[in-house]
Amino acid sequence: MTTPPRGVIHDLGYRGFGGRRLGDGAITWELYRNSLAQAFGIGRSGKAKVMPWMVIGLMAVPAVVLGALSIQAGQAPEGAPGMAAPSNYFGYPYWTQLLVTIFVATQAPVLFARDLRYRTIVLYFARPVSRTRFVLTRLAALTTAIFVVIIAPMLVWFACALSTGVDSGLHARRFGAALVGVAILSLVLAAVAGLVSTLATKSGLALAAIIVVLMVPSAMITLALAITTELERPGIGQAIASAHPFSAVAMLVSGVFGDPPVMPALPQPGGWLIAAAVLVCLAWVILPVLALVARMRSVAAL
Repeated sequence: MTTPPRGVIHDLGYRGFGGRRLGDGAITWELYRNSLAQAFGIGRSGKAKVMPWMVIGLMAVPAVVLGALSIQAGQAPEGAPGMAAPSNYFGYPYWTQLLVTIFVATQAPVLFARDLRYRTIVLYFARPVSRTRFVLTRLAALTTAIFVVIIAPMLVWFACALSTGVDSGLHARRFGAALVGVAILSLVLAAVAGLVSTLATKSGLALAAIIVVLMVPSAMITLALAITTELERPGIGQAIASAHPFSAVAMLVSGVFGDPPVMPALPQPGGWLIAAAVLVCLAWVILPVLALVARMRSVAAL
């Protein structure tokens, strides 16, 4: 009796793939595109589209009001609630941070928590995608989504302000400064929310945890800033404000670009304090990203 040969490949008649293989770049781009679409509910159920688009609609309301006031007054509104000075565009995300936080808290678990909870993460790593690349691609998609949600209504306000023809140079400089600030803020929020989502893999728990992490310190810092203002201790106020992403980035924009503070109690850095504000914002970007990559590597083992 002869032993059948081992390792024989049988031709079952299936047609082989003869097309061009796109490589890692195409996989990364498709992951980014799909993640960005998911952040806005595209390709998901109708219920999943409600929250992101409702936040986008609510974010547009103050911009429309400010734009109408700009056109009516012939300049950016000086007495607009929450705006410390005309054309202080970074005041927009600062004073709508509750809406921004809701968007981040509802969409970050979609990109970072669900794959870990249901173990579908192994399907991604069945392809030649490293864990670091996966995390950075998801992070880039969430950062882009947050940036779009914040900057879209600001563009409406900016366009209305420019249409008045009053000091367009100042408006352009302030909007450019806000653009840089929003990009940094979006990256920080995405990294922090992504990290929290990987720690609390249940979507509801992750949503609540992100809101607590981002909003509870904000209220405490606002109270502490009011106290340091009364005591005339701006240095202490800056140290306290740097403990929260919104106020830390607001100080960076104010110090580097010379914009007025988004609120009177928020200190405006000067001299070496500007370098300190830059370092704080770098820490807010780098540390959460490194922690997120490390966390994903530890929990997403095949």
